[in-house]
Amino acid sequence: MQDKEPYAPDGTWMDVRRDFAPHISIRNVSASARFPDLLKLPHERLELFQLGWRASDEGYHGGRPYIYTAQPWQVFAWTAARYGELYIHVALVNLTQEGVSVLVHLRANSWRQSWSETEAVDLAAGYLRRGEWAPIITAWLGDGQTDRKKVLRGDYQLVIATKEPWRLGISIGTGKALVATGKEAFVKLKEAAGVYGELLNLLKAHKWVVVKLATDDALRVAYRLNTEKRSIDVLRETYRRNNGETPMEQFSHTERPKRGAVAVAGVVMHFALVNSRGGSLVAKYSTRNVGKALAAAERLESAGLRLNVVRSGSKYVVYIATADLMRLAERDGEIRRAVALYLADKVKNGTPMQREIAEKILKRIPFFIV
Repeated sequence: MQDKEPYAPDGTWMDVRRDFAPHISIRNVSASARFPDLLKLPHERLELFQLGWRASDEGYHGGRPYIYTAQPWQVFAWTAARYGELYIHVALVNLTQEGVSVLVHLRANSWRQSWSETEAVDLAAGYLRRGEWAPIITAWLGDGQTDRKKVLRGDYQLVIATKEPWRLGISIGTGKALVATGKEAFVKLKEAAGVYGELLNLLKAHKWVVVKLATDDALRVAYRLNTEKRSIDVLRETYRRNNGETPMEQFSHTERPKRGAVAVAGVVMHFALVNSRGGSLVAKYSTRNVGKALAAAERLESAGLRLNVVRSGSKYVVYIATADLMRLAERDGEIRRAVALYLADKVKNGTPMQREIAEKILKRIPFFIV
């Protein structure tokens, strides 16, 4: 440390400041290049895409358009709209939680900047009112806010960060404009992109992925299935990477079920009430040993149960959700009796909250009444 700044042995300084990612400045690394006209668009159409970039990320230097970005896809998406002679400067390396990113400055020397940022925002808003979405697609590529989880839930909001949000849409917070809502907004974005969308698809731009998810129901379902891993799947992958396959002998059933518990596939599990809408009942097995938790989970899965493992403090909790527990109880008299006795006990001796939940379950599933 020197003056509260860490540094590398070779004298390369790292800038560490509050609210900024740690970074290392890069000096004297620049180049000139010529970027081809990939889109082959009429000038009037290309200008609409340029307008959107100017309304968001694009600035100007010496009368020429420029952009700062640490996203490789954005380098090519922007230069496709500002093709020709380019000046490129590598500014710094950011160290983030996701890894290393390189901040690049690009200046389009073949173009003159035609608008101020305010003019560009006003023009983009005017085009949108007249039904032209082309400037909005590039404004969103620049400063659009993405929430993939919301899109997967069917909550479609087109939000763009801007200094004066009321110029572009409805102000929904400091520097945020809600431009449009609903699936149709993303359909119009996709249609407006045209050949630009083909480039964004090749670049695998994460913002374009959001547009595709919003407009393609089949893709959205497939994406959910491929990416939404249960915590047990993540835990199992980590364990196998560090320890190999889960040894079944780590788990052996020696405990006898007590009141409020039941043996499922040889695993003694304890009941717990959950204060959800309508009330629910789960069966849980807890252990501090991750290997035992995964071994227990494998036994339960071999019995045809879909379960999960979650971390709770220092313990790993294997649990069977209400739906699977109910199916077990329907075909296994011993489990059904254990559930019925547990619910009856909570109605009689439980806390007010436990009594309320147990009564809701019994009202909904009367065959547990003893």
